[in-house]
Amino acid sequence: MRIMKLRAFRLLLAGLMLLSLFGRAAVAQAETGTDLPPEGTAPGNDAAKVIEVQNVDELLAAIGPNVTVALAAGEYDLASAATYGKSTGNPYCRWESVSENGYELYITGADGLVLSGAGMGKTTILAEDRYASVLNFMGCRNLTVSGITAGHNPAPGYCSGGVLHLINCNAAVVEGCGLFGGGTVGVWAETCSGVTVTASRIYECSDSAVYAINCRNVRVLDSEIDHNGWKSEFLAYSLFACNDGDGFMVAGCRIHDNIADHLLHCYNTGNIWFVSSQVEYNRLQSAFGLFNLAATVDGCSFDQNDVIEWYVRGYEQASLAARDLEGKTLSEDALEAMELREVQLPEAESEEQSEPMDVAPGSEIVVTNTDEFLAAIGPDRTIVLDGESFSLADGYGTAGNQYYHWEECYDGPQLVITNVSNLTIRGAAEGNATTLTATPRYADVLLFTGCENVTVMGLTLGHSEGAGDCSGAVLDFASCSGISLKSCRLYGCGTLGVNAEFCIDLKIEECEIYECSFGGVVLYSVSGAAFTGCWIHDVPSPALSLYNCFDVSWNGQAVDGAHYNVTLGGELRPASLG
Repeated sequence: MRIMKLRAFRLLLAGLMLLSLFGRAAVAQAETGTDLPPEGTAPGNDAAKVIEVQNVDELLAAIGPNVTVALAAGEYDLASAATYGKSTGNPYCRWESVSENGYELYITGADGLVLSGAGMGKTTILAEDRYASVLNFMGCRNLTVSGITAGHNPAPGYCSGGVLHLINCNAAVVEGCGLFGGGTVGVWAETCSGVTVTASRIYECSDSAVYAINCRNVRVLDSEIDHNGWKSEFLAYSLFACNDGDGFMVAGCRIHDNIADHLLHCYNTGNIWFVSSQVEYNRLQSAFGLFNLAATVDGCSFDQNDVIEWYVRGYEQASLAARDLEGKTLSEDALEAMELREVQLPEAESEEQSEPMDVAPGSEIVVTNTDEFLAAIGPDRTIVLDGESFSLADGYGTAGNQYYHWEECYDGPQLVITNVSNLTIRGAAEGNATTLTATPRYADVLLFTGCENVTVMGLTLGHSEGAGDCSGAVLDFASCSGISLKSCRLYGCGTLGVNAEFCIDLKIEECEIYECSFGGVVLYSVSGAAFTGCWIHDVPSPALSLYNCFDVSWNGQAVDGAHYNVTLGGELRPASLG
């Protein structure tokens, strides 16, 4: 498994995944098909252009925003691509290395993309490398994956990659799909909002069917979850898991013949519903592990299960008990006696959308408050913050548009700027007199995903003062290129001043990073990073950490190590992690 990003929620995920690492390959075919929309239409996106494809190379070439890619029946082995491990020539998809000779596909910034197969069991997408997730989607909004079967190419050995991996995706639908192991997780969602898995089958995964972390409004509906945890050296971790989010629902599902530590494991997640589902012939260490917030469980049947304990009791704190629709605490006897019935589901929350500001390319927009700053976010412009303080505080977190949205963290919303190019954000006053702050301690101050040619300069950024520690970074970049930070002061209590992963061409000039709780800068899979005249102080060792990075320099000198501290004179010194 590749090194995890050092944001707090990924540290948590890495720890959980180590409990049940690796699963054997599976040779599986889906049992049933699914009804698809009429040919030439896109589910949830009627205006999308339809491109029919018959092989992997045509699939890679077709991926893009507002496109329906109609995959003909057949097998699509991603490792057979002519560009495998090389540049795809398509800005919306790329290969990322996961092992010495293995790669996984990342699809980024493709808003309105629909991948539509000929039906479950008819169109199959396979990954070759056991460490690769089959399909990774990053920063995609209004995404639909329908009528496909996906998994790892059957072969001897173990897998540590998942099947569908969603990162920073909003309004994503997985419909009529078969997702199989040896992948660790069928649907793995991170920092997403509005994810629906419906009329699908998830089977023979080694860790979880659906795992959501730092997500809002994830729903698993009318699906079959079976035979997970059978082909792993360890038990599956949890068939369903959600951490640090809000809104997780399992409804109308048939869950059978699985072996797992837990049926449902949740931590710091509100509005959990497990209803109208048939749970039978499973072997479970425990059914429910509910920590910090309770769950609604009603209208389910629990038949012929081998359950050691219905609620987790062996941790530092015992699991909370589930409650029925009337709020009554459910005993183990009450759960066993529950009968299957249809429960009226709450409506999914809708998210406000605003229209982005339409300005001429190259315009300079002066803003004097946070609302004006948010409205100005977009490509081909300079935003000048004219004021002493701009706060991303409570009260925000609902409206957004195609260039920014909010993601719910444990203690509040996080601003995400996505898919913009040629954007400069700078302070109007000299000497970093303008400060941009975030109130939630688990949020990054600014998170950029899928952006190109972005400059942040002349600003002081950090978390607003308050009690407690932070687990969010100050500036965070994911799958970006051409990033420039100039004359900025980045301070704690953020965990890091700068966190970047899967980025190209990062320049940090004359920046001061101080009083962060985890370190100064962490770079993961970054190609081309240059630090000039920077000072990192009053942070734990190491101040600078590099993982799988290339072409990194500090004041013009090549950097070829992994962990460094910075002297008072601004020079690098190797840091020991021992």
